[in-house]
Amino acid sequence: MGKQQSKPSKPSKNNNSAPSTPSTIEHQKVYKPHNYYDPLPPPNSKIFYYKENRRYPNLNNVNYLYPVDDNESDRIQDHHYIYRYIWDNNFSAPVHDLLNSHGSQILDIGCGPATWTLEVATEYQRSRFTGIDIAPTYPIHTKPHNVEFLQANILNGLPYADNTFDYVFCRFMIFAFTLKDWEFVIKEITRVCKVGGYIEFMEKDIQFWNEGNFTKKARSWFAEELRTKKNVETIISPKIQQFISETKHFSEINHAERCVPIGEWGGNIGKFYEFIYKWGAKNLKKAIKDCGNSETDWDLIVDKCVKELSENNGYDKVHRIWAKKEEFQPDMESKVIEEK
Repeated sequence: MGKQQSKPSKPSKNNNSAPSTPSTIEHQKVYKPHNYYDPLPPPNSKIFYYKENRRYPNLNNVNYLYPVDDNESDRIQDHHYIYRYIWDNNFSAPVHDLLNSHGSQILDIGCGPATWTLEVATEYQRSRFTGIDIAPTYPIHTKPHNVEFLQANILNGLPYADNTFDYVFCRFMIFAFTLKDWEFVIKEITRVCKVGGYIEFMEKDIQFWNEGNFTKKARSWFAEELRTKKNVETIISPKIQQFISETKHFSEINHAERCVPIGEWGGNIGKFYEFIYKWGAKNLKKAIKDCGNSETDWDLIVDKCVKELSENNGYDKVHRIWAKKEEFQPDMESKVIEEK
């Protein structure tokens, strides 16, 4: 953690090429609920509250640290484009044939503005896609014919029968779940996934390579604050693998990672990622304030860390973890396969 002056593996494309995105870099069947499922309030209830012109979820059993407004939706979409570019695809699980088969059921957990759902559903029109989120920031009317959305909180249990979905996808949830939540979420995702189907996660640990002394101290402080005051773990990829293994449904767990440069040294992709990183960190102001710290100080810390990372040729890594569900075996031991 925090190794100095190491050299990252190259991204899947030339760092000096701009990511191909529609908005460019500038912006832009009814399932019977389980008896433990606690539905969200009706649409006319007050599911949001506002603080300093930002909108947050006003729901029980929700630990989400980011706001849920247009600003954050824009950031999530840009995040999507940069990672699609880094991976050169929208998923790593071997589900291409499955998605091309008629009637496959796909679930996107925490879909947000649904950029991933809409893109993949447009490409694979024979499959049926469902996106769920605690807040209705997804498009309600303008969407492909094979897409539906549901306002739901997975922490209250998914309103779907066992073995419903052929593929379950989940990403960008590091600041939404506590460690206890993650364990429950992975059990729920496993439950609704069919035997022979796939589950996949994509997350970024809060961890840097070639970080300077200031960034290392700030990152360590940030991780400890979130761990002790919000019960959020910032190095989550190993825990995801652990919780998948503990379900005893997966003999093999696949793990792949990609390095993402931060700053001008990484060309256009590095400059774009620096911008996204600042944006995301500063959107955590409320969480920082809840921990008893100044928002102004936080802005200065973020700026100094990003500057130091850029000067040191710093980078981080994004992780994808996927596995094929098998019949439950109480003595099953999972083997982790490191993919290139």
